[in-house]
Parts: sequence; structure tokens; C-alpha cells
Amino acid sequence: MNIDKKQLAKAAGLLAVGLLLGWLLFSGSGSGSHDHVHGAQAAHAQTGPEHDHDHNDHSHNNGQNASNNNEVWTCSMHPSVREDGPGSCPICGMDLIPAASEEREDDYTMVMTESAIRLANVQTTPVVREVPVREVDLPGRLRVDERRITRVTAFFPGRIITTKVNFTGAPIRRGEPMATIYSPELVTAQRELLEAARQKERNPRLYELARTKFELWGFSDRQIDAIIEGDEVKRELEILAPVDGVVLQRNVADQQYVSEGTIMFEVADLSRLWLVLEAYEEDLGWISVGDSVRFRLRGEALAHHSAVVSFIDPVVNPQRRTVGIRADIDNAGGRLKPDMLATGTLRAEMTEPKLMVPATAVLWTGPRSLVYIRDYEADVPTFRVREVTLGPRAGDFFVIEDGLKEGEDVVFHGAFRIDSEFQLADRFSMMNREPGTGAVPVHDHGERDDHDDHGAPPTHDMDEHDEPFDDVPSEFRSQLTDAVHDYIRGKDALVDSDLSGTQEAFGEFRAALEAIGEHGLPGSGHQAWMESYVALHEQAGGIVDAGDLDQARTAFRGLSDDLVRAVKMFGIEGVVYRQYCPMAFDDEGAYWISDEEQIRNPYLPETMLMCGEVIERIDS
Repeated sequence: MNIDKKQLAKAAGLLAVGLLLGWLLFSGSGSGSHDHVHGAQAAHAQTGPEHDHDHNDHSHNNGQNASNNNEVWTCSMHPSVREDGPGSCPICGMDLIPAASEEREDDYTMVMTESAIRLANVQTTPVVREVPVREVDLPGRLRVDERRITRVTAFFPGRIITTKVNFTGAPIRRGEPMATIYSPELVTAQRELLEAARQKERNPRLYELARTKFELWGFSDRQIDAIIEGDEVKRELEILAPVDGVVLQRNVADQQYVSEGTIMFEVADLSRLWLVLEAYEEDLGWISVGDSVRFRLRGEALAHHSAVVSFIDPVVNPQRRTVGIRADIDNAGGRLKPDMLATGTLRAEMTEPKLMVPATAVLWTGPRSLVYIRDYEADVPTFRVREVTLGPRAGDFFVIEDGLKEGEDVVFHGAFRIDSEFQLADRFSMMNREPGTGAVPVHDHGERDDHDDHGAPPTHDMDEHDEPFDDVPSEFRSQLTDAVHDYIRGKDALVDSDLSGTQEAFGEFRAALEAIGEHGLPGSGHQAWMESYVALHEQAGGIVDAGDLDQARTAFRGLSDDLVRAVKMFGIEGVVYRQYCPMAFDDEGAYWISDEEQIRNPYLPETMLMCGEVIERIDS
């Protein structure tokens, strides 16, 4: 066979170029160096905005190395998944990341590859010693200063002839007439005064006593002098306002008989008010008399009012489990109104420095709290688990009473993913107190007894098909939609671990239910709505009265189940998504409703914000 020499030369050249490219691409793939950054720089040395590449790009670029090094890939949420290359988790669809190295120093230490650290977005920061400062947000409202309330009382029996103040809320100035009154006792007293005035020169003491009686009854010098100068008994006299203020109560009307001691009017000076906030028991350690407080009123975006705490109630409200915190506020312009809703923020600090770490660095389960530390002195990337004793929370930080040293670098982002690797390797971790025993409680959606073969969440009574009612008025659906919007605001507040925001939203949720009314749905769904109303109203009350976030989330769990059933039966405007987290409440699982498909877990936002799945789309 004849072979063209030019074709042979061309083929040989292509082969040489291919070999050269292969040598350039793969000859150094197994070598490299790692830079170690110490202290506070560690948080910035890990992945940041400038290194935040797309997960698919990571998977593609590292795939060849994974294959060459026999690297194992796993899911940060489901560490039981073990693949020999990059891809997606078969359970939740998240991008797989390289698993930690299997090198084992002890049950409390693990070595991880740089690629696993990078893709898990692990970030560290040093333990600091500072004075803990906390801003405590408290709900409350404006109240009338009880010390500035004056009650206008009848000093003698009589009959009100006319009322000069004829509506509640009327402004009044000191000395202005409020009503006119007739009384036999008043007529007799006038006669005594006139007789005493005639004998003033001979018996000044009698004159003074007669005049003093009128002064004690609240009559002015001007009124007394008018009686004497007129030298005649007046049938009726005016009752004058004793102070400047606003009439809060009007208890008399024209021609009404009053007896001695009757409270005819209640007048309040509103130039100063009380700000009364509700503090939960766990917050009392941060609050003391003299603390400054900033507050904002409902509808205001920023807290631009200020006051000083002047009084702390000595007893706890047994129903709400709160303590009243009171501050005096100026209201000279009269813009502030009693019973306005307010949210106060108190800034408090401890007396001495404490060890502190970011709240996201702490993984806790029941009485145990764990922190992961990166050892930058080690030759290879090494992480250690440490059980710590927590002090109070100070804003976005926890006080550490025991278990850490100042300057140690703790993982504040990616700690849960590191914990998953510790669990998988049967080492000491959040769910494993006895490392090395093989008894690792791995959360595998496909292996739980209460899941089906496809990893679906457990079904409860709420999953049973509730037949929708076809005669629900559009007005009712619109009102129920408003309540659902309040629910979602409360859910978002739980995601932010904002107790006061959660309670405010579910207070409005409960008000939206009350606007509908227990008997607000006519037709065939009337009885079903009555049952839903009672359940939803009770659960919402449990959230509003909750003493902490754990209690609020427990009530929220039951309310969510009841609300799903109501939405299915009666319908709402728009689309919502029913979502589920299998790890909530110690792996019992819990549902919630969202207006978006993206998972933002209201039960475990600090440790498993993205844990969950969409169960169904509810579209009425």
C-alpha cells in the first residue's frame, strides 16, 4: 500500500503536539502549596466575594483531579452520599463537594483537602476578648403617665345643670368651666359666706373660714369675690378645670344627679407620656434603670426617639411571662398619642470583657454546644472539634464561659458541613457523643423508617385530601389571603430569629382572623371554618404569648399544619408552597408555608437555613 509521505509527516506532527499538551496539562497536577493565614485574616483568606465562583465551574475544574486522586465527593446536607466524582446530590440536588481526607489523628481532629475547604466556603475568625454588648428589641406601646391624671370629683351632692365639655378627648385649660351645678349645700354655703362678709370687720376669723370652704370645693378667688360683690345667692355655680389637659372620661350629662364623691371628669396632662415595653425573663439580666432606649413607632422605619429607663416592674405578668419596662418621654408638641404601638431597642453591656465568638460558629443540640477550630500551625489543613460552655448571647455573638482560648481560629461559616464530615467519619460531632462505635445517626432521606422508598417526607393526617369547598365567597378568600401574608411575615421573622417581629406579625395574623370572624364563612364550609378558626386563633395566641423562640416555633409548627388544611379547603389568591424539613424538632420533621420556592428554614435558620424541600405547590 502506498502511503503519502506528506500525510505521515502531518500525522506525526499532530501526535507530537498532543503529547506536548498532555505533558503541560497534567505533569504538575499533583503538586502545589498551601498558604496558611493566621488570626483575623483567616476569615478573609478563605472564600470571599472575589473567589465566589459558580459551583458548576468548581465541579468541572476539579473533576479531573478527583478522578486521578480517587477523591470522594459527598453532599454537605446528606453525608451518606458518596460518589467518585463531581455532580448533584441524588436526594436534594445540591452540588457535591470533595469529602474530607480519611487521615485520622484522633476522634476530635480531621484533615480536609484545600478543595473541600474552598468549595464548602469555610471561613474562620479568631476568638476575641471584649465587653459583650447587646441590643435588646422589645415590643411595647405609649401610655398615659398615671401621675398626670386628675379626677374632677363632686364635693357635695347636687344636680348638673349643663355640661360645658360635651365629648371625650376635648382639650381643656386650667380655670375653664366644665359644667354648672345646683346644690342645696352650695346655696347654704353662699348665705354663710355673705353673712360672714358683712361681719368681716368684727369677726375676720369667721370670714376666712367661710371663704376657705369654697376654696376647698375647687372654686376660684374670682368666683368667691363675684358672690360677695353681687351680695346675692347664685342658684348655680360653674365647676372649673383644675389643670391643663385632655378630657379622657366624661361621666356626667345635663340634668344628671351626682352624689358626694362622684368622679365627673378625668383629665390627663399629655405633655409627657410613658413608654411601656415588655421584656422577657431571659432579657432582664441586660436591663437596668438608667439605660438609654431608642424606639420607633409603628409605621416608622427608623428608631429616632430616645428615652431613659426609669422603672422596672417588680413582678412578672403570669399570662405573657413578661416584665414591664417604663421610660418617661416628652410630648410637648402633642404628636405622640397614648396606646400607639412602639418597638424599643435597649443597648446594654456587661461590666467586664468576655471571650466571644460569632453566633454562627456555635452548633448546639440540647445541652451540648460545639465549635470547630482550624489549626493553622499544622502542616496540612486540620480542624478540631471542641465542646464549649455558652454564656449569654450578645447580638450576633455568644459569650464563651469555657472551652476556648483567646486567639484560636473558629469556623463561623461552613461549620455544619465540617460537622457532617465528622459524623460520616464516626468522630465526635454534634450527633455523635461516642466516636468510634459505628453508631452514627446519619440523616439519610432514603433510609429513614418514616420515609418511603423515594425519600418522601412522612405523611400525617394533614396530608389526607381535604375536599375544597366550591361556594367560598371571593371576599372571604381575599381576607384569608391577607392572613396568610401576615403568616409569611411571621415566618420570615422566625428565619431571622426575631421574636418581637414574629409576635407582631402573628398578632396581626390573629387580628386578620378576628376580622373574618368565627362565623364569617356562610354555606357548606361554615362548620369546617369554625374548627379551623379556633385552631388557628389558639396557635397564633401561643406564638404571641411565647416566652422565647423555641416556644414560638413549637406553636408555629402546629399553626402551619392547620393553615395548610385551611388554605386547601377554602382557597386563597395566588400561589404558596408547602415545604418540609426532616431535621426539625430532633428529626421529627416539620412543615411550613412560603410564597417562594427557595428554602429558608424557619425552624433551624442558624445551622440549617437551606435544609428542606418543596412538598407541593398550592394554587387555588
